[in-house]
Amino acid sequence: MKLGCPMNGMRNRWFAAGLRAWLVAAGMSGLFAASADAAKPQLSEDVLATISNLNPQVTDQPPPDIFLSPTVVASKLKSPDGLVCDPASGDVYVADEEAVAIYRIKPNGRRELMFDATTPIFDGQGKARKRQEGLRSPEGMALGPGRMLYVVEDVPGGRLIVFDAEAQPNQPAAARGQNIPIPIANSQFARESGDVRATGELLVAGSTAEAVAQDEESGDLFRGAVLYRDGRGDWWVLLNHVLASYSAACFSRDGNYVFFACEISGALGILDLQTQVVRTFIAEKAFRSPEGLCALPGDVVLVAEEGGKVYWWDPTSDTVQLIYQNSGTIESVCWDAPRRRLLLTDDQAGQALALEMKQGLAFRRAMALVDGIQFDQGSAIVDMVPARCPSYLKDVLKMGGYDAERFQDKLSFRDFAKRYCLVAVDAETRLLPGQESVEDPIAHIQFVVLAPYLIGFDEGQLLWASSGFTVLTQSGQLLKTELVKRQVIKGRLLENRFASADGQSIALPIPFTARINAEGLVTVHFLGMGVMPDYSLVLDSAVPNNSVMVVVQPDGIVQQYQVRLPDKKRRNHWVIALEHKEPETWKKLTPEKEEK
Repeated sequence: MKLGCPMNGMRNRWFAAGLRAWLVAAGMSGLFAASADAAKPQLSEDVLATISNLNPQVTDQPPPDIFLSPTVVASKLKSPDGLVCDPASGDVYVADEEAVAIYRIKPNGRRELMFDATTPIFDGQGKARKRQEGLRSPEGMALGPGRMLYVVEDVPGGRLIVFDAEAQPNQPAAARGQNIPIPIANSQFARESGDVRATGELLVAGSTAEAVAQDEESGDLFRGAVLYRDGRGDWWVLLNHVLASYSAACFSRDGNYVFFACEISGALGILDLQTQVVRTFIAEKAFRSPEGLCALPGDVVLVAEEGGKVYWWDPTSDTVQLIYQNSGTIESVCWDAPRRRLLLTDDQAGQALALEMKQGLAFRRAMALVDGIQFDQGSAIVDMVPARCPSYLKDVLKMGGYDAERFQDKLSFRDFAKRYCLVAVDAETRLLPGQESVEDPIAHIQFVVLAPYLIGFDEGQLLWASSGFTVLTQSGQLLKTELVKRQVIKGRLLENRFASADGQSIALPIPFTARINAEGLVTVHFLGMGVMPDYSLVLDSAVPNNSVMVVVQPDGIVQQYQVRLPDKKRRNHWVIALEHKEPETWKKLTPEKEEK
């Protein structure tokens, strides 16, 4: 194995707002602007909904009064989910998942059954084409050029199917669907969202969560992915993460970016499509089961939570504002610009609704350009390595074979630390204010992680870095790393196949991630696996006393601490030797016919 520090770069969701490097300046303009082509009636300050004095992280204030009363577009649906509007005609297409039906709602309210389980679906072209199984569990939809309707199936092994929206309703012989192959062998992905551009580019988002839930004995971990087909017809994997379920993905208006949402973590983010490297930005707010996204002109986004809330998000300032809520659920959201109305599906009520924006108002554009966002794409070089080994590390490293006193001339401590990407901390801790009292809070911690680049999977094996962790409480209780026999899994991540590797002893708490971002903020996560607490640390290499630690006890109690250098210790008392790695590139999907 090549020595060095091949660390994956990612933006971390910092636990303390004070560590956020970008603060939204006070005095920004309102969320809503007056429309240029509309008369300006007398509006109250509540309707204008300025946010100049709002904390951008406090987003659940009552929504402003910007919409007229909702009108019902369609009712008595079993499970309305996907939604899309034809801006030219005003036709609204609704996917009724449980009924296995796609309806077209005309502007006069007439509902037409367009496609269902009996609609012919074919794979291939010409004489080689074959009829496939009928439509199953339609969910996400997108309307492409030539009024072609793209539909994804939310079922394990779900397909991406395109229909001719110009087809006459109730004529299955004329209304045919075409399967668009996605070159993933033995895929158990359920597709939840899709989007299309005039250039032929496609997006598909989903996960294997449903397949894993149906086979509880498999031992598999579900994973989520966002897939992209470029203008040449090549498919790429943009995101592929374990324990993720990507519920929505859509193109920005200029096609340079992808907005995505994960219903498990609540993460809302952006992917850069201008280069074939994974450049991401994640919003500060964690949403609750985000199910629908809609990109608006001006680089702002509408976000629909399943619990019945719709938010407006400006990614350039990371500002979020609640704009609508109901007592039901929301699965999809769409903005019909020509008619100035918000369209959404309420699964619980079995309805599709329309909310017309009041005259004189319009959604404000983003405060800046998305191009100006600091996307995360790699690690920064941080030099926090003293010339000689700190005393708290000497005995630990000696146990591992490195004697700092004997080997100083042959292999200096600085060279040793950089070679193996050592991360070590000796710190005092203080409870952050505003928390409930803790019976015996932590007063001091020491830990070391050696070769954190080993954390992860290699040839099917789950790898761990060498580490030690010690905690001293205020009462003098000492807690330290212990060997505990736990069940471990091994397997191949991309194939979603895992098996138990019994009989292994693990040193707990065990380091699960050790990462650094471009700003020099280092995150280290130690897992206690239910035996002891989980420790998550964010270390500020520039100002160590700005560091924080979140402790999650086995019973679920959360404690937050400030982490500080011991008294009279210099910055390089902590050892952080992480090197830069080139950004991760997209993964190109191999066509099935090329596999052996």
